[in-house]
Amino acid sequence: MTTKAQTQTRRGRLRRPQKTTHADHLLLATVIALLAFGLLMLYSATFYMPEIFWTQQLLWVALGAAVAALLTRLPYPLWQYLATPLMLFNLILLFAVLLLGDQVLGAQRSLLGASVQPGVLARLVAVIYIAAWLASKGQHLGEVRYGLVPFAVIVGIVAGLVALQPDLSTASLLVVTGLAMFFFAGGDPLQIFVSVMTGTASFGFVAWQLPHARQRLLDYVSSLRDPMQMPYHVHRAITALGEGGILGVGIGNSRLKSGYLPVPHTDSIFAVLGEETGLLGALLVIALFGLLAYRGYRIALETPDPFGCLLAFGVTTMIVVEALLNIMVMVGLIPFTGTALPFFSYGGTEMLVTMAGVGFLLGISRGRPKGDWDAIVDRWWRDWRARLSRTGYRPGVTGR
Repeated sequence: MTTKAQTQTRRGRLRRPQKTTHADHLLLATVIALLAFGLLMLYSATFYMPEIFWTQQLLWVALGAAVAALLTRLPYPLWQYLATPLMLFNLILLFAVLLLGDQVLGAQRSLLGASVQPGVLARLVAVIYIAAWLASKGQHLGEVRYGLVPFAVIVGIVAGLVALQPDLSTASLLVVTGLAMFFFAGGDPLQIFVSVMTGTASFGFVAWQLPHARQRLLDYVSSLRDPMQMPYHVHRAITALGEGGILGVGIGNSRLKSGYLPVPHTDSIFAVLGEETGLLGALLVIALFGLLAYRGYRIALETPDPFGCLLAFGVTTMIVVEALLNIMVMVGLIPFTGTALPFFSYGGTEMLVTMAGVGFLLGISRGRPKGDWDAIVDRWWRDWRARLSRTGYRPGVTGR
């Protein structure tokens, strides 16, 4: 009896955080600070460019805030039901990009203009789908035929379509996030090690076949032997960071962003930030991303629902890893990848995906709904499946 009572008490403690109806205020404040800092730096970085860059980004931020607010209010279990349709829709978009996409910076990665990039959207859709898939596996996750093999197929198809654009940076981010979710869900460490080795070898092989990616790898290896041989882009980014010193040259006073520093409004915006706000400003931004990571992973650990836990972990990893890679590229620690800096870099799809991720985190932090919303979702889903069953659908095929 004592053991049973203790078990019930522990379960009650686990569920207690889910009773809250308020979003994580510290996470929200952190995101607002990152957005404000990001808009300020983008305005400075695009000051000499056409005004449309700034006005479009404001529009995307407003739209992203609306999406985040909506996702905060919607019951997050809804996305577990919609994971498969979303993945199928995104796969169609990725195929459409390869057939009908527009060329952006030497890659066929966009539809309807440079700001709409299904490859970037695939990262968030993959997080939702992988969270739903992992949550459904339970104790079978450690079995190769139920865990590693289908997981590798899922991630491989999506990452492969993105890599064919070619967009190796987005594909690598997708794979890293997926592997981190697989590990967090309880995947076998040996299987994960094999996956990492196989993925690294596959990525290296694909990169070696692409002239621009091969040159980046060769330049990086050369820079390890002789810092004077570092890539052009990285050399100029480090120069800009060095110009900033401790306190920076002041907001708007960067000299290197005008013609010297490549794409200062996207990939190199952290270098502009470092020049204008100095080491202190750069450390402040890193600290804000660290705080976002802390709150996001805290939400994941406090969520007893498997899908909500995995979704929070995946979204947090998606945002934080991208920021980490961008910063590491700018200081020359890893080969150039062309990743954006979340909340800072110019781009419509990037901003929408990041803000949607924030919306998911805030919604999960409010707890699993137990009221009318949850009942409506369950009733709608049961009715929809019942209608499919009458038209020849066989229940149990999906394993639900």
